[in-house]
Formats: sequence, structure tokens, C-alpha cells
Amino acid sequence: MTPVDGVSHHLAGLARVLEAEDDAALVVQQLLRLAENEIPGTAHAGATMLGQDGASTPLYTGDLVARLDALQYDVGEGPCLDALLTDTVRADDLAYESRWPRFAPVAVARGVRSVLAYRLSVRIGTVGVLSLYSPKPHAFSPAAERVGTSIAACAAIAMATIGERTQLRAALESRDVIGQAKGILMERYRVDAQEAFTLLSASSQHSNVKLRDVAERLAKTGEFTPPPTDRD
Repeated sequence: MTPVDGVSHHLAGLARVLEAEDDAALVVQQLLRLAENEIPGTAHAGATMLGQDGASTPLYTGDLVARLDALQYDVGEGPCLDALLTDTVRADDLAYESRWPRFAPVAVARGVRSVLAYRLSVRIGTVGVLSLYSPKPHAFSPAAERVGTSIAACAAIAMATIGERTQLRAALESRDVIGQAKGILMERYRVDAQEAFTLLSASSQHSNVKLRDVAERLAKTGEFTPPPTDRD
């Protein structure tokens, strides 16, 4: 069995797991381990995820990945960030790299010479980046890059699934806390559910605080600032 055949076998199994697995992050972590073990030259791998607060690297195979990715986010440059705008970014030797003058010297000082970064995209758009790091210059051959492309395709689906489930979980949590807050206001002001929601919305608009935050503070502490009335 060739390296490509072996990776394809693993990917087929992970695709079946992803279909049934409630924790898509576990699948991404397994994909990172697969990349680390099966792509020649790879020492560490990490997955950048896009969220409301920007890019982050919640999943990785070594602390070095987390530190290097965080550096890129801090200085605003690096292969990870460039990959968000194109399909694949490679650096064969960071010691002679001019694209990222603030990132490359630090990466070299920490023992990294080669990088491969793949944009993870699905039908709805870009969901993240798969990054591979090596201590060797010119570590990634064209064949290794092709294997990485296959892993990245599966990682994109898994990362999109994480995003969807995260958004759904946030929506459900928001709905629950707003429901709790409405119940408190219904009891406190002797109003119905619609009137309680109107009070929450008006308080949110008047205080310029998100509705969910107003509801969460009320549910946790009982604090609530009623909106002013025409008589105030």
C-alpha cells in the first residue's frame, strides 16, 4: 500500500466517523495526527478556525504550533494568514523568507524551517487553515503536498461542522437564557411572555447592550434596568 493509499483508507474511515460523531473536533484532531504521521517531513500540525473574534488555533499536535500561530495573529502576517486568501501557501526555507519579516525569524529561532498551509473551504466559504510545520528546509515534496491536499479537504468539512454546531449551540443557549429572563420579568412585573420580551428588547436598546447580555445578567443576578417610559 502506497502512502497515498494509506491516507485514503484513513480518510474514508474518518469520513464515516464524522457522519456519526457528535464531536467534530475529535475528527479534526485525528486528521492532524494523520497529517503529522503520514505526510513526509511534517513534525507538527494545527488547525486555524475562523470565529466572530477572528482567527484562532484551538486544535494542534504540539504547543509550538499554538505559539507560532498566535504570533502570526499578533503581528498580522504569516503563512497561516496568507492561506486564508489563497489555496495553498508553502515556504521551503524560512531562513531565507522575505514575505513575513516579523514572523519568519522567530519561527526559525524556534526550530521551524518549512511550512505548508492549506486553505480550508467549503461551499459557504473559507472555514480555516490546515498548517504543517517542519524543522527541515525543503521538507515537503510535491507528493507530500498532494497528500496534504486530500487531508485538508476532509478537514474543511469537519471544521465547517464544528462551526455549524458551535453556532447552533450558541443559539440554543441564547434562547434558553432569554427564556429564563422572560420568566423572571413575567413574575416580577405580572406581564405575559410577549410583554416581557418587549421589556428586554427596550432595555437592550436603551442601554446599548446586547439582548442576550441583558438577559444573562438578569438570569444570573436578578439585575434589570427597565427602559424609561413616556412619563419618565
